Amino acid sequence: MPLVFLVLSALFGIPGIAHAGSPEQEKVLSPPAIDQTASVAKENADNGFVGKVWRGLTDEAHLSVAYGVVQWSMDIKQASDGATARLVQRDNNAVFIGYGSKPSFFKDTNFGYTFMVDYVNFDMTKQEIPGDQFADLGTEVSGYLVYAVPTLYYQWGEHREAGRFIRLGFGVGLGAARFSGTVRLSTGEIIHTEKRSFEPRLAVSNFLEARWNHFGLSVSYASPRVYGDGYDIRVSGFSANVGYLYYF
Repeated sequence: MPLVFLVLSALFGIPGIAHAGSPEQEKVLSPPAIDQTASVAKENADNGFVGKVWRGLTDEAHLSVAYGVVQWSMDIKQASDGATARLVQRDNNAVFIGYGSKPSFFKDTNFGYTFMVDYVNFDMTKQEIPGDQFADLGTEVSGYLVYAVPTLYYQWGEHREAGRFIRLGFGVGLGAARFSGTVRLSTGEIIHTEKRSFEPRLAVSNFLEARWNHFGLSVSYASPRVYGDGYDIRVSGFSANVGYLYYF
């Protein structure tokens, strides 16, 4: 036994054998270095202007994807002679994509405010004819509409985003539309109209919304006014949809 003890003592006392290990093992066993510069940079980014804006847009906000029906109309007035036309899209199925910011309430009341962004496409193939009727005149205008509206609302139910509640709201903001197509004016003239550039215009929106956690039912109306070359154009729409909401 004393001989064994002496042998072990000699082995662990030899440099390079006792406790040293290989350079690769030293790298594994050594505690990782802390990059103070990266940590400070990340903290500054989180507390900076961009970080604050990002948190404001995502904290308790949501994205929604919905499917439903939409009714759109486009009223056109030619500036030169006052000739008019109205195109419509009736009861067509549509996909809706929307964004809503964190809901905020005025103290302990049921009144609150939020910020909404909505996108919807349209394809108008009928025009209004005398007698408040609509007919296919071989004309068509297609495009899409985007509007961003700060909204005031009254809410019944839970005061949290992923909750169960009913909201009735009204807002005024900005909207823009891109479209192209042909229209028959009241004079009988067929013209081509289009809007390719985004020019934000005043938009009015109101809505009724019912939500059950991640599922929602929404009925809304929006009416932005757009201006073409030589034309005064107003696009307005009514929609109803059922969808799923993803919360950040």
